[in-house]
Amino acid sequence: ALQTGTFRMVSEEEQALRSKLEHLTIKDHGPVFHKCDKVPPHTIQKAKDELNETEEKRESAVKQLRDMILEKEDSGDALEKTVMERVKDKDDVFFLRFIRARKYDVNRAFELLKGYVRFREQYPELFENLTPEAVRSTVEAGYPGILTSRDKYGRVVLLFNIEGWDYEEITFDE
Repeated sequence: ALQTGTFRMVSEEEQALRSKLEHLTIKDHGPVFHKCDKVPPHTIQKAKDELNETEEKRESAVKQLRDMILEKEDSGDALEKTVMERVKDKDDVFFLRFIRARKYDVNRAFELLKGYVRFREQYPELFENLTPEAVRSTVEAGYPGILTSRDKYGRVVLLFNIEGWDYEEITFDE
């Protein structure tokens, strides 16, 4: 059988990282409650494998999204103008969250960003008291419970025990 397509050589280092992805443990990830100073190489490899992410692609996608926001600001759509007002001072990391969530489809990332801004506009009361201190006190009270280590894929795990929730101590809005 004849195979067609494009193939690229994969270095031994990249092969080793891919192999490591299949055998990760919770010890392979950074702490849950502290800033991660450096993204682990296996996480970078996962982004490369699953999103075809490269430094150039990140920069290009962020630029495209920023350009789209600027372009749409003058469309006459009130929400698109609000998007510009809300996100104009955000850093690249903020935009990458939306871009990665939509696997580098910048149009879909923009739609997700619009939904985010719309939600914040419609329900401002949910965000008024959303401070690190408020979140910390809620977490310290055990709502939700947060495992002290990440799962084997690097995700933070939250546990909600609704049965034991004292709604007088921590309200739903909190």
